Amino acid sequence: MVGTASIIAMVITLIICFGLPIGLAIYFYKKEGIALVAVAVGALVFLVTQVLIRIPILTYLSTLQWYQQMAANLLIIALFLSLTAGIFEEVGRYFGFKLFLKKYLSWKNGVAFGIGHGGIEAIVLTGLTYINNLVYSVMINTGAFAETIAPQIGPEMANYIETQLVELPFYMFLVAGLERAFAIVVHIALSLVVLLAVTKGKSIYLLYAILLHTAVNLPAVLIPGLGYNILYAELYLLVLAVIGIIFIKRSRHSFPEIKSD
Repeated sequence: MVGTASIIAMVITLIICFGLPIGLAIYFYKKEGIALVAVAVGALVFLVTQVLIRIPILTYLSTLQWYQQMAANLLIIALFLSLTAGIFEEVGRYFGFKLFLKKYLSWKNGVAFGIGHGGIEAIVLTGLTYINNLVYSVMINTGAFAETIAPQIGPEMANYIETQLVELPFYMFLVAGLERAFAIVVHIALSLVVLLAVTKGKSIYLLYAILLHTAVNLPAVLIPGLGYNILYAELYLLVLAVIGIIFIKRSRHSFPEIKSD
């Protein structure tokens, strides 16, 4: 049986993944008058750079021998994955601003871009997974999982899924939602760093964003990979989110207010 606490934690994570980005978009639309097109472009950039380009490339590379050998070294593969995530996403943000948001280059729309980018990541990477987790949990508790799902996916995979949902501590299901909340803040901050590259015409800010993105991802891969509790990685992300909030607030006056906004 999947515990009640675990199911409640899954529901909270689902609310965070779907509700937080939508709530932030509504809040900033009403308070700051953000352009919803900036939210949409932010989401589109993530889908194109990660879902349509980077992840398929990594999937293909994983079939190659040299990549498999590289992946055997935790530090090298963690650095490679973190750096490529930074390059693809931050360069994508840069061209998103330059090509589609020329009239919306103010602070508020940098925030809007980050909401869209981090929000769709939360929905795609965690929200959709947790819909499955919640459905499977209810089916496990009612006995329907063994009758309907297990025969389709095979006993080995069915046993793995059921074991994970039943035995994983309830707070781990909540941690996934908190991680997405922290990540959204970081994405907003990174979007503003890239926006500085566009508004000030200084590509060094794009490099900063790539390196910062790499620094965000690297410990999140290394800490659990080295056998340490994943909560240390979440604590690290929390610290970055706090720093991100401070930067987001203080950076407001670094951008021009565009009349077309």
